[in-house]
Amino acid sequence: MPRSSRSAPRAPAPDPRFVEQPSLFGDDIPPKQPPLGAATTNATAQPNTPQPNPATSLLVQAPGQRQRSAAGQAFERERARIERLRQQLQTLEADGQAHRTRCAQLLGPLQQQQKQLRRAMVLALDPWLEGKPKGLSANQLDTLRQIVCAQSERLALEGEADMAALHDRRSPQTLAERQLEQAKAIHQDLQQGLGDALETDLPEFDPNNPSAALHAALEHLQQQFKQQRDEQEQLEQLEQQKAAKRAAKQARRKPSAAAEKAAAHLADADATLRLLYRQLASALHPDRAADAADQAHKHTLMSAVNAAYANRDLVALLELQWRAELVDPDHLERVGDERLRSLTLLLKQQAAALERDRQACQWRLAEEFDLLPHEVGNLASLRRALQDELDDLQAELDLMQHDLEQVQALATLKPWLTEQRRLLRAAEREQQQRRAFASLDDLDPWG
Repeated sequence: MPRSSRSAPRAPAPDPRFVEQPSLFGDDIPPKQPPLGAATTNATAQPNTPQPNPATSLLVQAPGQRQRSAAGQAFERERARIERLRQQLQTLEADGQAHRTRCAQLLGPLQQQQKQLRRAMVLALDPWLEGKPKGLSANQLDTLRQIVCAQSERLALEGEADMAALHDRRSPQTLAERQLEQAKAIHQDLQQGLGDALETDLPEFDPNNPSAALHAALEHLQQQFKQQRDEQEQLEQLEQQKAAKRAAKQARRKPSAAAEKAAAHLADADATLRLLYRQLASALHPDRAADAADQAHKHTLMSAVNAAYANRDLVALLELQWRAELVDPDHLERVGDERLRSLTLLLKQQAAALERDRQACQWRLAEEFDLLPHEVGNLASLRRALQDELDDLQAELDLMQHDLEQVQALATLKPWLTEQRRLLRAAEREQQQRRAFASLDDLDPWG
């Protein structure tokens, strides 16, 4: 038969999304071949060994197996360390959230009781200022007025409107006048402190709108801060450019053998991480999904892969192999020691970052819950601090209840006011001493 003039149709080009990635490891061990001429029978024939999926070729250890080489053991130690640090960080965060809930449950009712006792004290003391009270000295009346004004102001700032009216009736200075005076003082402190340091003058204080004046002052300071920060960043960029030129000049010199080996490990680790990401992305492409449910599952896994790669989280990428069911234990023996050392370097960097995160979390908890300087945030210290706060608050409530009983009758009110005046004067002396020490700290010892 004569041949057709038309050529055979070409096979379609493969989809580049599904092109298999090269193996991560160049030291793959080829499968053993039977000797030449050896006969194979049905009884001795071995089943076909499935080809490994390239997305699983980074698997270092399957469940129940252990590495025998020193490099493999080092890898597993770092991986286990990362797992411990992650668990510790999660425990700290969970303990912190549970402690916040516990504080609200235990401290909230006592704090509400404290507020009610403070209000009851103001209402019990205020009638003693009516008319011309008999039996109270001028000093005792002055102390009585100070206590009523201080406690009513505090309650007014907490939203008690009737306490604001009571304060203005008993105080020589209304709350509005007092707030204006405080706003002026804050504006002056901002100018003398931050304004002078930044060599700028704040907008003039508007007594008719003190809140707006303070906002304008703060906004002006923020702009000055930003301008100085931008200038500082420009200087830092110039310094970085100079440092880069020096580093490039230094790089042209022949590095030591140790430096070359360290650089090779870093480059190998980065390349391995990048190739693992590509392999997982190829295996988890949504177009490979069998149905809508599989597509949603692959989308979820791919989102996790992207996040892990962005964070250089090698452990998470390895775990995603198991979740994606891409594991092939037959590839364990194909991981060379040099490659494991490179991957261990990545794990050490990841573990160091987790160590920093754990310590930062501990100190945040310590600051949030007012722990002692030598304490760090953990479950034991948080519980101990809460119990101390509960004990102190309960003792304060007992004292407030006792004081409330003392002010009901003139016979017990007079000695109570005398004791309160002594305490107020002692607090004033202590505050003066603190201001004096603070002014001494500001002095230049060299003149």
